[in-house]
Amino acid sequence: MGGSGVQRPLKFVKYLRKFGWNPIVLCPESGIYPYFDEEMEAELKALNIEIIRVQPKTLFHLGGQKAAFKTKLQLPDAIAKVARRVLRLFMYPDNKKGWIAPAIEKGKELLAARKIQAIFSTAPPFSNHLIGKKLSSLSGVPLVLDYRDAWLQNHFMDDMFRWQKRIMRNQELQCLREAEAVIGLDDFMVQKIAEEYKQLTVQYAVISHGFDPQDFSNLVKPTIRYEPEKLNFLYSGLFYESNQPDIFLKAIKQAINQEQVSKDEIHLHFQGGLDKRIRKLVQELELGDIVTDHGYQPHQTAVANIKKADVLWMISNFDRSHKQVKSGKLFEYFGAAKPILGLMHNGEEARLLQEYGAGYVGSLNSEEQLSQEIVGIYSQWKNSSLPEPNQEFIDQFNRKKLTQKLAKLFDKISSQ
Repeated sequence: MGGSGVQRPLKFVKYLRKFGWNPIVLCPESGIYPYFDEEMEAELKALNIEIIRVQPKTLFHLGGQKAAFKTKLQLPDAIAKVARRVLRLFMYPDNKKGWIAPAIEKGKELLAARKIQAIFSTAPPFSNHLIGKKLSSLSGVPLVLDYRDAWLQNHFMDDMFRWQKRIMRNQELQCLREAEAVIGLDDFMVQKIAEEYKQLTVQYAVISHGFDPQDFSNLVKPTIRYEPEKLNFLYSGLFYESNQPDIFLKAIKQAINQEQVSKDEIHLHFQGGLDKRIRKLVQELELGDIVTDHGYQPHQTAVANIKKADVLWMISNFDRSHKQVKSGKLFEYFGAAKPILGLMHNGEEARLLQEYGAGYVGSLNSEEQLSQEIVGIYSQWKNSSLPEPNQEFIDQFNRKKLTQKLAKLFDKISSQ
């Protein structure tokens, strides 16, 4: 499966053996996903890791493996949002629950045949945590739960009914009771889990998202052609729900209309794909001649494109109550060591961007304020004075160093 969510476990798997741990991966067969990433698949195969796949009974696996490789299904955001809401009425904890039973059966066989010293589950999907909990309770092997996103405090939970939240809370509590350790992306996420379940004595650790230096040193050929006489902005990734590019596009339009930015000296690149609504907005704003949609790019190619851009930008427009880090994109951007414009509320992401040294925090609510931020970036580019990032800050998000932290946690829980 393509996308940013798979990179964290892939990179853990890549580096764990350097720190004394041999990963065995239990996962589903390929399903019907919006994107496939052949470059990341090739990276995984080159690692020669033991991978055990099971055939689950989920909506994404009804056609079997052959259907998966022929189907790339991407619903419009509005339809996807309604579909998720309807599915949540019947599927707990999520629409991947159909892989829980076969995964537990295969996991039991694995635990009986091998000397397993730790069980690691990463979520979402939170069905993974239920599998990890059951296998740990059956075997006594210590369990580590990795939260790439919050469960009960997730923004997707905001519009759910109280009775649904009670079900989810009970499932999360059961998993946490079984866990020996819990990993969050930042202090805020860990703190919120600890506050919600004060009765538990589980160990907490913070291991952030990161970037793999090898991705930036072994670059493939970029697929984006940047104009040397223009300020090239790049957005890498998908847009969904509240995270839409409207305010950025409108702020660009305003800066051009006010003749503070020359339309002949700026270009907006998007890799990940723009839906019909956004493409229509681009035309309505008369920006079609300075916007290029490059579609979905495999990970290695996407990194090469990131590395060549002048300025990277992202948006994290979640409710203010969700202050934890929400996007792995920011850390890939750090790895590129490029100036970054982040449209976000005050919170953990904004703090990191400010510490980065080459970051700009733009307004989510005011086109005028964001327009002036863009004008400032444009002026610095014209004067060849775009800021340089803090390399020492960047180095702490090296995937190899982050995996070493995970290995030390495994060392600790397996020796108790």
